[in-house]
Amino acid sequence: MFKKNNSSRSSRVAIEIKRVLSDFFLRDCYFAEGVNSSSMCVTDVVISPCLQHAKVYVVSLSKSITNDDCIEFLKKHTPHLRHHIGAKIRLKYVPDLVFFIGNSFDYVNRIELLLNNNKSECMDSSSH
Repeated sequence: MFKKNNSSRSSRVAIEIKRVLSDFFLRDCYFAEGVNSSSMCVTDVVISPCLQHAKVYVVSLSKSITNDDCIEFLKKHTPHLRHHIGAKIRLKYVPDLVFFIGNSFDYVNRIELLLNNNKSECMDSSSH
């Protein structure tokens, strides 16, 4: 059902949803249940071909708020977020939003670690 879409329309809608949610989290700085929305980052949005369902990947940038707390917060406030998207993007239907923990930062950290380890191994072997 959800795949990386090659459709230009679905790609544009996914990019716009990501932009709108990111701007909302940063600018409106929504506080509730001890969660500060400015400490959340939208890493990706994948939208279904019919444009009615969207997977939104987020991570917490705060050490005091777990990713699970972010997901629970977003689930609770999904109707408000959908309303905000509908006000900012002209769509026939605002897609249902399902939130997941994004792993792109973990992936980047892992690549950096591997590169740094490889670099130190190259430096060690060249000194012998």
